[in-house]
Amino acid sequence: MTPIEKRPPRIKASVLLLYVWLTLRVVFGAKALLFLVGVAIYFPIFCVVTVRTGATLTLQQVLFGLVWMPTTLFAVFFSMEMISRERDAGLLETLFTVSASSSRLWIFKFMTIIFCVALLALALITATYWYAADIPILLTLIYILPPVIFFAGLTTMFSVMLKSGTAAGICIAAVLGFVLILSEGLSTTIVFPYLNPFDKPNNVESFIWTRTVLYNKIAYVLLGGICFWRALRWLDRRERLLS
Repeated sequence: MTPIEKRPPRIKASVLLLYVWLTLRVVFGAKALLFLVGVAIYFPIFCVVTVRTGATLTLQQVLFGLVWMPTTLFAVFFSMEMISRERDAGLLETLFTVSASSSRLWIFKFMTIIFCVALLALALITATYWYAADIPILLTLIYILPPVIFFAGLTTMFSVMLKSGTAAGICIAAVLGFVLILSEGLSTTIVFPYLNPFDKPNNVESFIWTRTVLYNKIAYVLLGGICFWRALRWLDRRERLLS
C-alpha cells in the first residue's frame, strides 16, 4: 500500500476531507445539534431566573454558569465516546486505509473537539458580554479554555483506560462534583481549575495574582495534554483490539 505522503495531492486532499467528514460524524452527529439547542434554551433561562429572583451573582458565578459549565459538559460529553464509537461510524476502515500514524488521527479528532469548544465558548462569552457582564471577550476566551482542555483530556484518558465512554463520564462527573464541593474554599487558589482571573482577592498583590493565574492556566493545559498523551500510549498498546 502506498503511504499517503507519497500519493498525489488530490488523493491526499480527498482522503483528508473524507476523514474530516467522518470525524465530525463520529464526534458530533445529531447529538451536537441537540446540545446546542439545549444551550440556546439554557442561557436565557439562566439570565431570566437570575433577574426575576433578584439574585446578586459574582463574576465567577456568572462565568461558571453561562460559559464554563456548558463548555465543560460539551467537551466531556463528546470526549467520552471519541474513540469507542469508531466501529459504529465505520471509521476503522478509513483509519487502516490511511497509512499515517494512528496517533495523528486521534490528535486530529481531539483538536476538532477543542476547536468546536472554542467556538462555543466564544459565542457564549460574546452573549455574556452583551447581556450579563462587561468582560474582555478574547482575553476571557484564553482564560476559559485551559480547564476545559484538561477535562477533555482526562475524559479521553478514562475512556481508554476503562474501555467505556459511560464509565469515563461517571468518573468525570465525580471529579466535577468534588471540584464544586471544594469551590468555596479554593476558588482563588492556584489549584482551582476554574480560577477566575477577574476575581482578584483584595489582600493579594497584582503581580502575584497575575503569576498565580498564569501558572494555573499553563498547568491545566499541560495536565490535559499529559492525560491525552497517556491515552494515546494506551491506544497504541490496544490497537490490535480495534482491528
